[in-house]
Amino acid sequence: MNGPSRPRPRATALAFALLATLLSLLVARPAAAGGGTFRLGSTSVSEVSGGWHIYCDVTLPKAPPIPHVTLKFLLTKTAVFERSLVDNNPNPVTNRTSLVNQNPSVESLEVDFADARGQIWKGTHFDFSLTRVRGYESGEYKFQVRTSDGVDIGTPTTLTLKGDNPVVDRRAMNFDAKNPGIKKVDTGEHPNGPAKVDDTAAAAPTNGDVVPAGTAPPFLSEDAFKKQPEEIHEHPKGCGCDVPGRGAAGVSEGTRALAALWTGLGLSVLVWRRRRAPRPDAQG
Repeated sequence: MNGPSRPRPRATALAFALLATLLSLLVARPAAAGGGTFRLGSTSVSEVSGGWHIYCDVTLPKAPPIPHVTLKFLLTKTAVFERSLVDNNPNPVTNRTSLVNQNPSVESLEVDFADARGQIWKGTHFDFSLTRVRGYESGEYKFQVRTSDGVDIGTPTTLTLKGDNPVVDRRAMNFDAKNPGIKKVDTGEHPNGPAKVDDTAAAAPTNGDVVPAGTAPPFLSEDAFKKQPEEIHEHPKGCGCDVPGRGAAGVSEGTRALAALWTGLGLSVLVWRRRRAPRPDAQG
C-alpha cells in the first residue's frame, strides 16, 4: 500500500516564491504609498515672538521635473496646553487637555529642490513658521506631509509646540451672602411682602436722562378753531327767509317790472277803446 504522496520539489519551490513575493509586496507597500520620506529637525519647538519655526528634511522618490514643488503640511491638533486659574492657587496651572476629531490645518507651501547652480535634487532642507495669528497655539499636533495630488510623503509624526497660552479662569463662583464684599441681588421675591419703593429716587432724574425745558407749542394753534369771515353768514331781520333779488322794501324787482308792464298795457287798451267808440254827435 502506497503512503501519502509528498509534494513535488518544483511545486514547493514555486509556492515559497509566491509567498516571498507577496510578503515583499506587503512590506514595500507602505514605502511606496509614502512616496518619499521627511524628518523634523526637532519634534519639540519653543515659541518665539508669537510663532514657532519648523525645520525639516523632505526627500521624494525621485527628483521632480520642476525645481519648485507645492507640498501640503497638515497639522491636526491632538492636545492643548491649557493655563487656568484654580481655587487655592494664585498662579496659573498648566494642564494637558486631549482633543479628538479635530480638522487639520493645511499649509500649502512651495518647496525648492534645486541648488544655486540650478540642478534639481530629490531631497532638500526646508523651514517655515507657524504663528498664533493663523490659529496655532501651544500643544501637540499630528504632522503630515502630502503632495498636491494627495500622496503622503513618509509617515505622520508628533510635533509639540511649547509656549504660554492665554489664561482661563476655572475658579468656582462664591455664593456666600455673609461676605460684605459680595453684593446681594434683589430678585423681587420678599417673604414679608413687597419691598417699599422709593418714589423720590424714581422721580429724580439720573445722569444722562433728558429733561424737558419749557413748554412745547401745541400741534394746532388757537386761530385754527376760530371761524373765518367768509364762514360767518348773518340772516336778515324778518321772517328769517332770504329770497335772492329782493330790494330793501321786500318786493322783488321782477314783480315791479311785471306790474308796470300790465299797467301800461291796461292804459293802452283803454285809450284804444275810447278812440274806437262812436261819438254821440255823430249818431244823430
